[in-house]
Amino acid sequence: MQTFKERNPLLVKILVVVLLALLCCNLPFLSLCLKEDLFRPPNTKVLFSACNKHLVVTGVPGGEVLFVSRGNADNEYLVDNAYLLDLQTGKKRDVSNDPLLLDHGIFLNSELVWLEGTPGGTSHPSYRPHYILDLTNGKRYELTDLSDWIDQPAPPDYTPHFQSAEQVFIHHGYNRAIALPPNFRQNPEEGVILYKSQLNTETDFENGKLLDIIMKNLGVDYDIVDFSLRYTDVLSPTGKYVVRNDGIYLSGTNTPIVNLGSRYYFRGWYYDESGVVFREIGYDLIHIGAWSSFYYIPSPVLKSRLPAP
Repeated sequence: MQTFKERNPLLVKILVVVLLALLCCNLPFLSLCLKEDLFRPPNTKVLFSACNKHLVVTGVPGGEVLFVSRGNADNEYLVDNAYLLDLQTGKKRDVSNDPLLLDHGIFLNSELVWLEGTPGGTSHPSYRPHYILDLTNGKRYELTDLSDWIDQPAPPDYTPHFQSAEQVFIHHGYNRAIALPPNFRQNPEEGVILYKSQLNTETDFENGKLLDIIMKNLGVDYDIVDFSLRYTDVLSPTGKYVVRNDGIYLSGTNTPIVNLGSRYYFRGWYYDESGVVFREIGYDLIHIGAWSSFYYIPSPVLKSRLPAP
């Protein structure tokens, strides 16, 4: 009996050439990304290798899970390739196949995602409402936008919505606050979203600071869901630590616990406060002139361990 090689000698040679070409093209990348995995900051653990091309890892408030999405060679990110990584068990959990999740989804916790609507409210020509996506059942719940009162004689009173809420979330970068009532799934029509910025007052506030003041004056506790560290610090799950744009500190002090420097992206806390998830800035291997660069080498996604108490 003839083997495949004997029957198709030309095809075999072509396949060998293609495989060798692919290997030669990827060897530099593999060696450099493995170097990134090995030569990392002290007291860190690799969660995702730098060799994972087209990988996006997003932190989720609470620290129980990470949201992971993978793209293809054209950098197209598909929700079919996305999942939640449970940091307690290491298991993967499927997510709802919602078309707005990747481009407009902001996690409020491990079960609920805010699907950002169209800025400008119903007056926008291509208006899209704000939703809460429930990952436990795949359902969307539309939020009432309290900022959209252009056709009303006066702005609606947002106070009762937030004072009676079971959960309140603030995203400083978007100047948005979300209030969800008790038994939200049974009373979804009571969920609201509010936009407030320095444009509403004569005082100049940084993003989200006006919402901080409003909620504190109302005596309302809230969770921060903006992990960019651009406008606000982020407390650990129990409030013992705080992460700032230059490192991790004991809450309420200027005592540094971990100095990560300025070349990292904070991704989230670990649920047990044993560390934080972060990713350093990658680099381009080839530079041509001042503006052209090619062959991006990413960094691994790491867990930076906190010192034992």
